[in-house]
Amino acid sequence: MRALMLARSDIFSVPGGDTVQIENTALELRKLGVEVDVSSDINVPIQTYDLVHVFQLDWVPETYFYVKQAKKAGKPIVLSPIHHAEREVKKFDDKYTFGLRRVVGLVVTKQEHRDILKNIYRSFHNKAKLLPTLKGAIIGYRRSQQEALVLSDVVLVQTTCEAQDLKATYGVEFKWEKVVNGVSAQFLMPHNFVNKLAFSDYIICVGRIEARKNQLSIIEAVKILRKTPGFEDTRLVFLGRRSDHHKAYIARFDRALKENSWIVHPGFIPQADIPSYYHFAKVGISASWFETTGLTSLEALFCGTNVVASGERARELLGHLATYCDPADVPSIAAALHQAYVRPAVKVPASFSQAYTWANAARQTLTVYTSLVQGGKA
Repeated sequence: MRALMLARSDIFSVPGGDTVQIENTALELRKLGVEVDVSSDINVPIQTYDLVHVFQLDWVPETYFYVKQAKKAGKPIVLSPIHHAEREVKKFDDKYTFGLRRVVGLVVTKQEHRDILKNIYRSFHNKAKLLPTLKGAIIGYRRSQQEALVLSDVVLVQTTCEAQDLKATYGVEFKWEKVVNGVSAQFLMPHNFVNKLAFSDYIICVGRIEARKNQLSIIEAVKILRKTPGFEDTRLVFLGRRSDHHKAYIARFDRALKENSWIVHPGFIPQADIPSYYHFAKVGISASWFETTGLTSLEALFCGTNVVASGERARELLGHLATYCDPADVPSIAAALHQAYVRPAVKVPASFSQAYTWANAARQTLTVYTSLVQGGKA
């Protein structure tokens, strides 16, 4: 079988969670005997492939045109939308944006139009996005997303919540299958953990430094926690690159680092070293305004660290294993951190380490591929 994975035009120059998903799924599919190519070129010769797998829907104008090309070529289409709930995105845009984005959000209130403007802005940095963005705006951004869903033979979601959110946002019916994502191999193998810091029992937050990850609110929450007897010396550690697109937010983050010596940001950390940073923490927190599933919480749990998470999808994934917070409410974040800190270490079921692997994600994906290529129903 030959499968073509099509991704946003800047998938490799601006890596993100979708890059990790695509690279790891492709790697594991190849181990299962599938010939997989990954491309961001809309002119790739689709006819030479048995199946086309397209990634990202919400903010990627290229997706519609990838799907249309595949449909014209008569190829089975799998879509991984990696969808974020529109109500959560809008709440974030309304309440927690900074700089020019906040000004634009006050004037442009419809989320579809905000997304078009975001893509136009991104096109200044990535010319490959400009033509699909303008064409998509002419067709109708929402209409093109609806068509991409309807034209796809199977839509692969990470949670049942994601399927429900897609239907609520786009108002169309489509066939979907649930395929879990996985955590990277270094979080599942035995470790000789080495403490890279001069202290332990800290709170850790792993992820790109940007507004939707909510680091500034986490800082304010830890300030509250540090006023609690017994927590006065609590440290906070951030791992992750600074975003290039959130300059006003980054300026506030850097100012907080200078003003609070108990906050540590070591900079870029190799993936192989991150498990040790998790292991010597007391709590791992993901208080993002929106995520697909938030696999950093699973990574922390696999490394023996209790977690605080936010969002309905995290609840579907983690259930009773996590403590939950409202990302819009700093006292809620502080209370959840306190609860997770004093909670006995959570034991992760063996079924989790078997289910949430890229190898398992690839096996589930291959089942869908095979059914489509053989002309059956996934």
